[in-house]
Amino acid sequence: MRMDGRRHIGSPITFALGVLVITMTLTGAQVAYTATSSNLSVASSGTVLVAARNNTLTVEITNVGKYVRELDVALTLPPALVLFGDNHWIRSSFAPGESIHASLTIFAPSSAAGLTPQASLVAVYKAAGETIPTTETHSISFLVRGWIEIEVYEITLSPDPILPGQEITISGNILNRGVISAMYTNVTVDAGDTFGQGSVRPTYVGQVDPNAPAPFSVTAVVDPSTSDGIHQATISVYYRDDLQLDHAIKVPVSFTVVSELPTTKTTGTSITSQLLSSQFIVLALAVVIVLATVGVYLRRRRKRAESA
Repeated sequence: MRMDGRRHIGSPITFALGVLVITMTLTGAQVAYTATSSNLSVASSGTVLVAARNNTLTVEITNVGKYVRELDVALTLPPALVLFGDNHWIRSSFAPGESIHASLTIFAPSSAAGLTPQASLVAVYKAAGETIPTTETHSISFLVRGWIEIEVYEITLSPDPILPGQEITISGNILNRGVISAMYTNVTVDAGDTFGQGSVRPTYVGQVDPNAPAPFSVTAVVDPSTSDGIHQATISVYYRDDLQLDHAIKVPVSFTVVSELPTTKTTGTSITSQLLSSQFIVLALAVVIVLATVGVYLRRRRKRAESA
């Protein structure tokens, strides 16, 4: 009896729900459509961008599902990136197997270095047999790489020429022409056969920011057995980038080794002696002129006195 009562109570509710569904279908009520599967495949290349430079992004959109019509595809980039070219594609029909190929130019400012921005590609279309538009959203992730360009300039060697067994100092400046800092920078000179083992003293520079010159100075002792002549050395600059990758640049330098320094007269002493000698000559001439003038004057005065 209780079970029958429940059946009689439940039947009107079930009937009402059925009527509601039929009514919505007949009246064409709008119901949100959710795609159960994707009809489009999106492939991209060139998603690793270099900051402060133009980059090429290639996008390929392929129909891997049903026949679709009224296809409208738009690519939206985050504010950190700048797009040159068309980012909107429309097709009246798009059959299975068909593709859209696009090559775009993207600029990433230096301030975006190290970021991982994400773009969205939104496609709206009507699949075969459907009247309500379907929306697909695909994400394209980017990695913006900074870059470092190290230049070593104004290199000086002291002393040059140098004696075997003597310490030489190699100095210069490091300039980072890139857009991100070079980390853990240190400078050394390759020992080779010219410098004594363990005599090289490298310099730790640390962080080298863009457009901020950093001075360095490295010392080493020339091996006592080094022969006379012009010898080569190599300055090595080591640093690490934003991806914790190590890099090195090498700059060759040359210097002269002599068994003994040439003896030359001191330029300052010779000039001084010349000045002193010239001063004495001028003074002597002045004295002679004064004496001659005085003599002439006295003679004239004596003649006048005699004539008077």
